[in-house]
Amino acid sequence: MFAPAVTWLPTGFAALDHLLGGGWPRGLLTELLVSGHGSGEFGLLSPALARLTTLSPPPSTPPSTPLAAGGRVLLIAPPWIPYGPGLCWQGFALNQVLIVSVGQPLEALWAMEEALRSGSCTSVIAWVGARATERAGHSLLQRLHLLAGRQKAWAVLIREARFRRERSPVRLRLELRCPSPATLQIEIFKNGWRGAGTVTVERRF
Repeated sequence: MFAPAVTWLPTGFAALDHLLGGGWPRGLLTELLVSGHGSGEFGLLSPALARLTTLSPPPSTPPSTPLAAGGRVLLIAPPWIPYGPGLCWQGFALNQVLIVSVGQPLEALWAMEEALRSGSCTSVIAWVGARATERAGHSLLQRLHLLAGRQKAWAVLIREARFRRERSPVRLRLELRCPSPATLQIEIFKNGWRGAGTVTVERRF
């Protein structure tokens, strides 16, 4: 079986980095469960995404190599259009941020699969509705996991918390809660490298 090479991307939150064992894993699929889209997930992911948009590939990287463009992030079906000046304030390079809108729920998963297959993005974040993930099934999640590994991409699938009880091939699964307007609580309930645990961080955005 294909074994992805995993590297670590700092989350921007020291306590979360420690719990994860170094940061967000690049080279596999991460599943982030939320109570509803727009529940603080972009604030959690933003520090790492902003960092990626400003990273450059090594000088020796051939132009034809996957991810050679360096720093391009793709947001698929976000529940709102990110505010450009706000992204700049957070440190994003706007010319490296791509947003894909979809007409049908299943198109978000299709767009994620094609983006990972192309190797053109360092990160692919997809917000996927309940109906789409119910119809997609285990095999598609496994395929997304393998594609992320082949491209060494940071891939995050965001879906509703009610899918926590379902079987998933994803090695890192988290649930995000907002106990207060100023904090985010992240529970890691499946982790292929370290034990489970919960951490609360300051909500920055």
